[in-house]
Amino acid sequence: MDVASSLTDRDRTILRLLRWHRVLTTSQINVMFFRDLNTAQHRMTRLHELRLVERFRPLRSGRDGEYHYVLDRLGAYVVAVMANRDPDREIRMRWRTDQALSIATSQRLAHTVGANDLFVRFVAAARHRADVELSTWWGERYCKERFAGIVYPDGVGVWREGDATVVFCLEYDRGSEQLVRLAGKAGHYARLEEASGCAFWVLVVVPGPRRERGVRAALAGTGLAVATATRAHALTPESAVWAPLDAEGTRLRLAELAGWPRPAASVARVAEAARLRAGESALRTGDGQLAIGRSWRPDGQMGTEGA
Repeated sequence: MDVASSLTDRDRTILRLLRWHRVLTTSQINVMFFRDLNTAQHRMTRLHELRLVERFRPLRSGRDGEYHYVLDRLGAYVVAVMANRDPDREIRMRWRTDQALSIATSQRLAHTVGANDLFVRFVAAARHRADVELSTWWGERYCKERFAGIVYPDGVGVWREGDATVVFCLEYDRGSEQLVRLAGKAGHYARLEEASGCAFWVLVVVPGPRRERGVRAALAGTGLAVATATRAHALTPESAVWAPLDAEGTRLRLAELAGWPRPAASVARVAEAARLRAGESALRTGDGQLAIGRSWRPDGQMGTEGA
């Protein structure tokens, strides 16, 4: 009863985000939902007291960092109810808080937080503008589930700004992966184009300029629509920070990628997929649908399953 009387719509959205994107920091939650950090801290502390979320503070340079939040058991129960599932079965079969907290000691913590941060900044950028939105946000785990082993992006998003719509797959590169392995993913993304018929962009975020030059060289000639940005640039990912592979020295706003010429090989793959899949559902940049093997569609609500 305490939870039922305390939860707000904002709280429910936060819980859904934690369910599907695994971990969010206090500052990330703040820029998406609150006006100041102090208010965000107090509210998240309240959700922790209600046992809706669990939290941890990783060490940063020998000192405790900010709180990182994951979903607690009761929070998972609330999300299951909102999704109209059998909550008792959902929690009994699929939820363990200790597993949710395992990311605290995982080597992928920084990667997951960093990849999530790009989407968080898109959400924050759209908060106070009526003509823009991040209408779809699929996390890494959901992409693995839905892309049937074709490729594992760090996220998929649909950004709408005015009349422009950009579908993108994120590669969040921390500089630890060999460039030859990153280049090897190009073939998998080409297969995704063939399977989906979607004219998507691959956005690659890198640590700095030197790594960006290496990534651009490694992906040149792959026939994919790729745009790169450094981590510092990606702090404002909606602005003119994205450099298409065929536009050396030019950085575009994300919305401008919608009208940028795509590589001929990519155009051919998408056209062939459209021909082969005529009459079937496919991911279209106008409505955000995607079919991989069978028709399925996100519901357009950021943070719910498949969104």
